[in-house]
Amino acid sequence: MDGPPVHQHRSGPREAQLPLRSDRHGGPPRPAGGSTVNTALPGSAPDLADLLGPYLDDVLAACHQHVGPVTRIERATGGNVSHVFCLLGERGRAVLKIRSNCFSNIPEIATDPELIADEHRALGLYSQALPDLFPKVLAFLPHAHALLMADVFPDGLTWRQHLDQRPATPTEADRLGRALARIHHATATIRTPIRPQSGDDRFREHTFDFCLRPTGHPTLLAACTALAALPDQQLVLGDVAPKNISLAHGGVAFIDLDNVHYNAPLYDVAYLLAHVLLHHLRWPAELPAITVALLDACAGSVPTRHWQQDPLLAAVTAGVLLYRLATHVVPYPPTAPPAVGERYRANVVRLLDAGPFTVLDLLRAAGKEPE
Repeated sequence: MDGPPVHQHRSGPREAQLPLRSDRHGGPPRPAGGSTVNTALPGSAPDLADLLGPYLDDVLAACHQHVGPVTRIERATGGNVSHVFCLLGERGRAVLKIRSNCFSNIPEIATDPELIADEHRALGLYSQALPDLFPKVLAFLPHAHALLMADVFPDGLTWRQHLDQRPATPTEADRLGRALARIHHATATIRTPIRPQSGDDRFREHTFDFCLRPTGHPTLLAACTALAALPDQQLVLGDVAPKNISLAHGGVAFIDLDNVHYNAPLYDVAYLLAHVLLHHLRWPAELPAITVALLDACAGSVPTRHWQQDPLLAAVTAGVLLYRLATHVVPYPPTAPPAVGERYRANVVRLLDAGPFTVLDLLRAAGKEPE
């Protein structure tokens, strides 16, 4: 999951990442009165017993209903806000997300564990509208600040992990773009408050504060104003990054809805595009075909290649790029050698300084542009 470094909250939006697990086998659970599952895991991070305290048995009992006796617990790494575990049982596996009073990967940042209710609310809406794209909520234990979900990553890997090894394909980009367009279409008329306590408009501004405004660049400040003024304000995922996506086995799945809020869909498209660019700085020759496939698919019924002339899409994409390359507000493992990333950062800043630019200019700055 990925989120802004403040008390309110990113992965989102946040990074609930299933792979790179540390495994530890435990014994069979006790049917009542307490669990004998070994919940201790290697490393210094809190384990289930530390996080759940007196609610450990309640959570394991909820897991038992869906996966049978829990035989193994694996810690998921890569998360910044919540603690994430994969619980394996005789009948399958489930993902357990627990929110504490500080960020899991940035413990010096305090947060409110009650905010897991916002993600539960968002996940319920999305999984009901598009059950093939989002994990089903298996159980929500608000007193334990715990959310149990189906595991929707069939190969146990995020798309980011695949991109760490090889470039994306245009077919993958097309499939992903079509899925994102479906999501925006399916949720366009939903007006259910996601954050009834803190306010959805406030969270949108908060998202701009940590993602687009930190550099203070006038073009990015203006982009925030323009985004908020667009008429098509609706639910957006807020953290559409490869770490929160599976494209395994020809499907598409999204996780980490911690950053869901009301905004213009363009924000999701730009956020995703920025991460696709970042993950292909090592393979710039692959970017043109991938970008065209992704953005044409995202556009749906919009005239083909309209995105090529959209300066707001380009500006927001540039802001997300600087969020990852320059501000380091939230940790994000590098996607290219430091010199390559720094060169691209400098090129993006030059584009912002020079005036209006397009996605094609961002591709040129990375080394390639479409034919």
